[in-house]
Amino acid sequence: MIFVDTSAWFAAIVPTDPDHANAARWLTANSQALITTDYIVDETLTLLRARGERQRARLLGERFFESSIVEFIF
Repeated sequence: MIFVDTSAWFAAIVPTDPDHANAARWLTANSQALITTDYIVDETLTLLRARGERQRARLLGERFFESSIVEFIF
Protein backbone atom coordinates (compact mmCIF):
# COMPACT_ATOMS: atom_id res chain seq x y z
CA MET A 1 0.00 0.00 0.00
CA ILE A 2 1.14 3.51 -0.78
CA PHE A 3 0.13 6.45 1.40
CA VAL A 4 -0.92 9.49 -0.65
CA ASP A 5 -0.95 12.96 0.89
CA THR A 6 -2.45 16.31 -0.10
CA SER A 7 0.45 17.49 -2.24
CA ALA A 8 0.30 14.38 -4.42
CA TRP A 9 -3.48 14.58 -4.96
CA PHE A 10 -3.20 18.30 -5.73
CA ALA A 11 -0.35 17.83 -8.19
CA ALA A 12 -2.13 14.97 -9.91
CA ILE A 13 -5.24 17.00 -10.69
CA VAL A 14 -3.98 20.58 -11.26
CA PRO A 15 -2.22 20.96 -14.63
CA THR A 16 -0.42 24.15 -13.58
CA ASP A 17 1.27 22.46 -10.62
CA PRO A 18 5.01 22.02 -11.34
CA ASP A 19 4.79 18.31 -10.46
CA HIS A 20 1.59 17.62 -12.37
CA ALA A 21 3.06 15.61 -15.24
CA ASN A 22 5.03 13.31 -12.96
CA ALA A 23 2.21 12.88 -10.44
CA ALA A 24 -0.45 12.19 -13.08
CA ARG A 25 1.81 9.78 -14.95
CA TRP A 26 2.71 7.91 -11.76
CA LEU A 27 -0.90 7.71 -10.58
CA THR A 28 -2.02 6.35 -13.95
CA ALA A 29 0.75 3.74 -14.08
CA ASN A 30 0.54 2.70 -10.43
CA SER A 31 -0.89 -0.74 -9.70
CA GLN A 32 -0.43 -0.79 -5.93
CA ALA A 33 -3.24 -0.03 -3.51
CA LEU A 34 -3.45 3.59 -2.38
CA ILE A 35 -4.42 4.76 1.10
CA THR A 36 -5.18 8.20 2.49
CA THR A 37 -7.06 9.65 5.42
CA ASP A 38 -10.32 11.50 5.70
CA TYR A 39 -8.31 14.50 6.93
CA ILE A 40 -6.22 14.50 3.76
CA VAL A 41 -9.34 14.34 1.59
CA ASP A 42 -10.74 17.32 3.49
CA GLU A 43 -7.46 19.22 3.24
CA THR A 44 -7.07 18.49 -0.48
CA LEU A 45 -10.59 19.55 -1.40
CA THR A 46 -10.28 22.69 0.75
CA LEU A 47 -6.93 23.57 -0.85
CA LEU A 48 -8.37 23.15 -4.33
CA ARG A 49 -11.28 25.45 -3.52
CA ALA A 50 -9.01 28.01 -1.84
CA ARG A 51 -6.84 28.10 -4.95
CA GLY A 52 -9.83 28.73 -7.22
CA GLU A 53 -10.08 25.14 -8.45
CA ARG A 54 -13.73 24.59 -7.54
CA GLN A 55 -14.48 22.32 -10.53
CA ARG A 56 -11.41 20.19 -9.90
CA ALA A 57 -12.37 19.92 -6.22
CA ARG A 58 -15.76 18.63 -7.26
CA LEU A 59 -14.27 16.18 -9.75
CA LEU A 60 -11.75 14.80 -7.28
CA GLY A 61 -14.37 14.60 -4.54
CA GLU A 62 -16.58 12.52 -6.82
CA ARG A 63 -13.65 10.27 -7.71
CA PHE A 64 -12.81 9.75 -4.05
CA PHE A 65 -16.33 8.73 -3.10
CA GLU A 66 -17.68 7.06 -6.25
CA SER A 67 -14.80 4.78 -7.12
CA SER A 68 -12.25 2.54 -5.57
CA ILE A 69 -9.15 4.62 -6.34
CA VAL A 70 -8.15 4.73 -2.69
CA GLU A 71 -8.76 3.13 0.68
CA PHE A 72 -9.61 5.56 3.48
CA ILE A 73 -8.27 5.49 7.01
CA PHE A 74 -10.61 7.27 9.42
